[in-house]
Amino acid sequence: MNLFGRLLCFVSLLFSVPALAQDGTIRGNVIDDATGEPMIGVTVVLKGTTQGAVTDLEGSFSIKVQAGTYDVQASFISYKTVTVSGVVVTAGEVTAVGTVRLSEAVEELAEVVITAEAIRSSETALLTVKRKSANLLDGISAETFSRIGDSDAGGAIKRVPGVSIQGGQYVFVRGLGDRYVKTILDGIEVPGLDPDRNAIQIDIFPTNIIGNIVVYKTFTPDLSADFVGGTVNIETREFPEEKTIKFNASVEYNPSMHFNNDFLTYNGGNTDFLGFDDGTRELPFDSRDDDIPSPGTQNPLVREITQSFDPTMAASEGTSLPNFSLGFSAGNQFEKPNYTLGYNTALSYGMKNTFFEDAQDNYFIRPNEQDQTQLEGDTEFSGPMGIRDVQWNALLGGALKTNLSKFSVQLMHLQNAFETASLRRRVRSNENVNVSMVDNLEYTERSLSNLIVSGEHSLADNTFHVAWSGGLTLAEINDKDVRITPFTVNPSDGGLTIEPSEGGEPNRIWRSLDEQNYVGKLDLTKDFKFRDHDSKLKFGVSNIYKTREFRIDDFFLSIRGSQPDLNLNADPDRLLIDENVISADEGLGVAIQDRFVESNSYEGRINILGAYVMGEIGLTDKLKTILGVRVEQYDQYYTGLNQEALSGSPAGRVFDDENVLNSFEFFPSANLIYAVRESSNIRASYSRTVARPSFKELSTAEIQDVLTGLTFLGNIDLVETFINNYDLRWEYFFERGQTFSVGAFYKTFENPIELVRQPNQPTDIRPTNVGDAEIIGAEIEVRKNLDFISPDFTDFSFSTNLTWTSATVEIDSTEREGRINGLRGDQQLEEERDFLGQPPFIINVALNYVNFESGWDGSLSFNRQSQTLAVVGINRAPDTFTIPFNSLNLNISKSFGDENRNKLGFRVTNILGDVREQEFQSFESDDFISYRRDPGTAFRIQFTRDL
Repeated sequence: MNLFGRLLCFVSLLFSVPALAQDGTIRGNVIDDATGEPMIGVTVVLKGTTQGAVTDLEGSFSIKVQAGTYDVQASFISYKTVTVSGVVVTAGEVTAVGTVRLSEAVEELAEVVITAEAIRSSETALLTVKRKSANLLDGISAETFSRIGDSDAGGAIKRVPGVSIQGGQYVFVRGLGDRYVKTILDGIEVPGLDPDRNAIQIDIFPTNIIGNIVVYKTFTPDLSADFVGGTVNIETREFPEEKTIKFNASVEYNPSMHFNNDFLTYNGGNTDFLGFDDGTRELPFDSRDDDIPSPGTQNPLVREITQSFDPTMAASEGTSLPNFSLGFSAGNQFEKPNYTLGYNTALSYGMKNTFFEDAQDNYFIRPNEQDQTQLEGDTEFSGPMGIRDVQWNALLGGALKTNLSKFSVQLMHLQNAFETASLRRRVRSNENVNVSMVDNLEYTERSLSNLIVSGEHSLADNTFHVAWSGGLTLAEINDKDVRITPFTVNPSDGGLTIEPSEGGEPNRIWRSLDEQNYVGKLDLTKDFKFRDHDSKLKFGVSNIYKTREFRIDDFFLSIRGSQPDLNLNADPDRLLIDENVISADEGLGVAIQDRFVESNSYEGRINILGAYVMGEIGLTDKLKTILGVRVEQYDQYYTGLNQEALSGSPAGRVFDDENVLNSFEFFPSANLIYAVRESSNIRASYSRTVARPSFKELSTAEIQDVLTGLTFLGNIDLVETFINNYDLRWEYFFERGQTFSVGAFYKTFENPIELVRQPNQPTDIRPTNVGDAEIIGAEIEVRKNLDFISPDFTDFSFSTNLTWTSATVEIDSTEREGRINGLRGDQQLEEERDFLGQPPFIINVALNYVNFESGWDGSLSFNRQSQTLAVVGINRAPDTFTIPFNSLNLNISKSFGDENRNKLGFRVTNILGDVREQEFQSFESDDFISYRRDPGTAFRIQFTRDL
C-alpha cells in the first residue's frame, strides 16, 4: 500500500474509532449565569444514578453512558440545581446538550428544569458574556452566521451593531476604519495582506473556521493600546463537543458578470487555479544586481534580456464562469483516563469571476481662475475590467485538556491570488485630447501563514488563573509582472501608436512585500472577595515584534527606430515578438530598460513592549468598577532614503535602521457597570489610547500606480495620534436572545493622520497629521421577537442597529492655506470639515425567520451608510466622497434529511442593483465620478451536508 493509501486508512480510522464503542457520550459545558464565565468543579450526574463527571477549567463535562433517555443534573454549592430533561443518547454517538447556565440561589435552593431541545437551540452564551463583560462589546456567533448563510467573516460581521464593511473587506466600527480598527486572531495580532492598508482584509476568513466574532468597543488594559474604533477578535473553532464532518458547496451567478463572452483575461501560469504562480511571472532580471545596457550600445545582452520577458502584453477576451466554493471541516475529541485530546480541521476553496463593463477611475481639479467653479478633468479612465480571484485556506488545530490545564496549537494558511485584465480609455484632459487606449494585466499573489501555541491553567483552588500564548505570522504580497501598454489615439485619423511623450511607455512592474510578526503574551488573574463581592486582579505582559521588507522593480519598453517598421498593428502582443526585439547589429527595435529607484524600496521593524494591571472590583451588589493602566514602549525603525538623496540634494535624507518613532506612554482606563436589575446594565467608561502610522506611511517611499497615475508619498515626519474615549450605554437583555440598548460616545483626537491630496496634483496623496478632531455619536440596537403581534409570528424576529455621528476636524495652518487657495467664486472658508472616513449615519436592519421543527430559516437584511469623506483635497484638488450604497440581501435555507443533516440555501445579494461610487465635490460645481464599480445582483445556491 502506498503512502497515500496508508494516510487514507489512518484518517478513516481516526473518524470511525468512536463509533466502535457501544456506549454513547453526553457532553456540554456549564457557565455562571451572572458572569458568563465557565464554572470549574461543577458536579454533573445522571439524575437517579451515581454516574457523572466534574467540569474542567473550561466548564466542560463528558459522561459515558448506555443508550437511552436521561435527565442530566448540574449542581454546585450555593447555586440553583439545573436539570436538563429528555437527553437522548445513541450508542456510539455523542449527544451535545450545549451550555447550561447556573445562577446563585439567593433565598432557596430551588431546582430549575429545562428540556434538552430548548438548550440546544439557545444562543445565549455570547449574550451572557456581552451582558457581564468588563468591556462594552458586541458580537455574532457561529450559530447566527450559519443560519444567515454568510460564507466569510466580512459578510457576517456587518450584522454587528455599529459595524460596517468597506469594499466587502475592511471593518469599520462606529464609522472608524483602517488605522482605527484592529483585527486579532484568537487574541493574537496578525498582519494584513494589503500594503496600502493598516487593517486586515476580514473576508479572507471563511466562516467554517470561526466560532465567534467579538467586537470590543471600549478599551481595557489587557488589550493593545492602539485601540480607537474597536478591536475585532476572530475566535477560531476549537475541538467540538461531538464528532463533526461537514461538507459544503456553493455556486453563484451574476447576470452582469457571468457567461459573458467579453470577459477580459490573459494566459498566465498552470497553477493559477491554486492561487499561486508557477514561475511564469517570476522576475527575469534583478535590477539591484546590475543595470541593463543602453540600447544605444548595441550590446547583444540587451536583446537577450528583453527576450527573457513574457511577450504577452494584451488583454484577451474569454468567457466568465459562475463563482463557486467548496468547503470541508472535521473535528472530534477522544477521552482518556486523565485527559482529553481533540482536533479541528478545515479546508475551503473558492473562485470568483468579476467583470465590470465600465470601471471608472477619474481625477478632476478646480480651474486655475478663482472666479470659475466648474471642475475640470485631469485624467479619466473608463472601460471593461475582468478579475479572477482564487482563494483557499487550511486550518489544523489540536488541544490537550485536563481538569485544570489546557494546551493548544493551531496552524493556519491562507492563499489568495487575483488576476486582473482591463482595456480602458484614458483621457488626460476634459476636451478629449491626449487620448490613449491602455491594456493592463496584473497578478497579485498573497499568503498568510499563522502558528499559535497557547495554554491555560487554573491553580490555588481555582482562584488563580494563568493564560499564555505565542504566535508567529508570515505574510507575503507579490505583484508579479504588472503590465501596462498605452497606445495613443491620433486625433486626426484615429490611428494607434506608442508615444512616450504623450501616453507614456509600456511598463513592467514587480512589487514584493514580506512581513513577519512575532507575538508573546502572559496574563495572570487572581480571584478574590472585596467586601464579600466577587472581584479579580489581572496583570500581564506582552511583546510584539514586526519586520517588513518592501521593494519595487520597474521596467519600461524603449522603442528604437520607426514604429511602422515594427508593424505593431496596435497589438500589444507584437511588441516583444522576435522580429521586433532590438537587433544588436542595427540597434533598432524594442528593448527592455530598467528604472529601479532605490527610494521606492524600504525596510522597517517595530517592537512594542507592553505591561498592564487592572482590577475588576465588585463595590456593591449592583456596582462594579474596572480600573487599570497599560504602559507601552514603542519603537519603529526605518531603512531607506528619499529621491533628493539620490541626486545629492541638501534635502536628501538617508536612514539606516534608524529609530524614527520612539515613545513610552501610559494608557489609563476606567469602566463602571451598574446593574439596574439582573437583566439590565448602565455602563460608563473612559480610556486614553493611541493610533500609530504604518510602515508605509512612516517612510520616504514614493509608490506610483502607473496605470492610474496615483502616487502615494510616504511621510517620515508623522507622529502618533492620541485619543480620549468616553462611552455611556444602557442595555436591557430579554429572554430568548432579545436585547435593547442605547448608547453615546465621544472621542477627541490629537494629531490625527489622514490621506491628503497634494497641492495642484490630485493624483498625489500623502498621510498627514492634520488638526485636532472630535467625534460625538449615538447608537441604538434592538433585537425583538414578533410574537407580541400574534402567536403566528413566534418564529419571526426583527433586529436593527442605528449609529449617528457628528465628526469634525479643525483645519491646521497648512490645510487652512491650501483651502484658501482652493476657494472659488464667493465661497467662504470653513474652519472645520468632516472627519475622514466617518459616515454621519449607519443603519443595519434585518427581518429573520427560524423554525427548528420544519428546518426553514431566512433573513432579509439591509445596510446603508451615508455619504463619507474619502480623501481630503486642498488647493486645486477637491474633496472626494463615498456615495451611499444601499445593500439589500435575502437568504433562505431549508434543513432536511436524517436529523436535518442536509441544508440547502439560496441567497440574493444587492437586490436593489446599487452601484459603488466615489465622487469629487466642489463649491458650485457639478459632482464628478472618481471611482465607479457596478457589482450587479448575484444569486447563490449553497448545499451543506453534516456527514
